[in-house]
Amino acid sequence: MNRNRNVLKWSSNETENHINMKFNICKYLKKMGKEFYTEAILVGGKGRADIINADDAVIYEVVQTESKKSLQLKANKYPLEVRFVKANQEFNEKLLQ
Repeated sequence: MNRNRNVLKWSSNETENHINMKFNICKYLKKMGKEFYTEAILVGGKGRADIINADDAVIYEVVQTESKKSLQLKANKYPLEVRFVKANQEFNEKLLQ
């Protein structure tokens, strides 16, 4: 990993909704005592994950404008299970299941 544990990182290119959803996911993971990393660059140039839940080996990708093809490519190349969460909705812990 190339990021700090349990720290939210974001980019100036992300929308407010994208950042807020990442924040809510991280806040929930922290509340549940989970170890997470944000904006982690994956080994071997396989991408940059929005959030990695290290305890459960799950990547959460917050999506807003990506095409279905782009999401499928991410799901195929990322080394862990990927769960997509839409940015433009109210956070609910059920979104992470």
